[in-house]
Amino acid sequence: MKLTLNPIAVFLFSIPLVVVLFYAVAVVYFPNAYIIGTYEDLYGEWGQTYGFLTTCVFSTLIAFNKHHPQRIFFILLGMASFYVFMEEISWGQRLIGFKTPNFFHDNSYQDEVNIHNLLTGPVDAWTKTLLTYFVALGLFGYGVLFPIALRMNFKPALYLTQWKIAAPPPLALIPAFLFASVLELEIFGFNEAEVAELLVAWGLAFTAFDSWLQTRRLKNNSVISYIAVLLFAITITWGTTDLMLNSPEQHEEINNRLANGYEKFAERYEGYDYTYGVVEVLKRFDELRPNNTVILRQIADNLEVLGETEQATLYLQKAINEGLRRIKEDANDIPTNVSLAKSYRKTGDYGTMTFYANKAYQLAIAKQQAEPDNADWAYWLAKACEQTNRKEDAFKYYRMAHKLDPNSSRYEEAYQQMKEIMIYDED
Repeated sequence: MKLTLNPIAVFLFSIPLVVVLFYAVAVVYFPNAYIIGTYEDLYGEWGQTYGFLTTCVFSTLIAFNKHHPQRIFFILLGMASFYVFMEEISWGQRLIGFKTPNFFHDNSYQDEVNIHNLLTGPVDAWTKTLLTYFVALGLFGYGVLFPIALRMNFKPALYLTQWKIAAPPPLALIPAFLFASVLELEIFGFNEAEVAELLVAWGLAFTAFDSWLQTRRLKNNSVISYIAVLLFAITITWGTTDLMLNSPEQHEEINNRLANGYEKFAERYEGYDYTYGVVEVLKRFDELRPNNTVILRQIADNLEVLGETEQATLYLQKAINEGLRRIKEDANDIPTNVSLAKSYRKTGDYGTMTFYANKAYQLAIAKQQAEPDNADWAYWLAKACEQTNRKEDAFKYYRMAHKLDPNSSRYEEAYQQMKEIMIYDED
């Protein structure tokens, strides 16, 4: 099997390689660029959206040609791509900003007007798993096996074209569908499915565009037309993203999504023990949601691992300053006292640490007397005990908090974590 190395083939073959290389480099060295390139209402997703719109446009043009051999296929592809395009913009909600109807508010994973989030979303569900594998197999079958089988004159594949059932993508687009089918499975857990969607959108778009050019006998003229389509798409993608960012309402919503994304990616980088990535995304989180003492201490811890002691000290001092500011507002706030105890413990100031830990302990005892059935007092007693290395007491109170409120995931998680620590210490 020989791939014709004409300029168009080289162009189509190169696009997915460039896209995948960009995302691969970004996820390692430029985490912020990777997140911006995969999250909603930003460059990557609008690139997907306009890819499906382009597919719809050229499929529709082909549908008007009664003599096209795969007219039925492109009619169906045009309808499917129009549906996906409208789903991507939540049937106009992303652009117009209308309120989510009650049905979608109650049943959608993302509280938006679209159908696919009734079945899939950011949580594990059997429907999501099933659809993921179905889509991945479909992409591999259509975009990789089908064009290769045609080139090898495999009869079943020939029948699909002879019976006007399917139109194959150009051979040069095999990398686009191959990468998409693999990334759709999200093996690495870094939103790779969004990269897969970008590859699929433009793999189908150039399939439709290529077929449309064939009907007009313009295919061999120049690669310029292909480049023009891509550059136009990049321009409107960039313009739409800027439009969203310049809208006060949309900008705030995007920032909220990004902040959540930075926090999630910090956990993912931690899972790979990639400290640089953790620091980079948490710094971005701090820019959007400043003065979160938990995040500030986490940044400081990871900077210490990287050997950036001066920077670590600055972030730890920021956490202390924020805690002291809150104490001035409410000296009896238990979480703030615990937070200050944690921060001073990291600086090695054990005297001040003990002061705030004991104060938190006494405040929690008072809360127990006032609200004995409220599990919150037991949780904070445990937190206070942890700061002064009273692990057995901490374990006792975490267990009590879980017992008082067994439905709380927060208390259960804290109890289980402390339980593991106790078992580890015994071993």
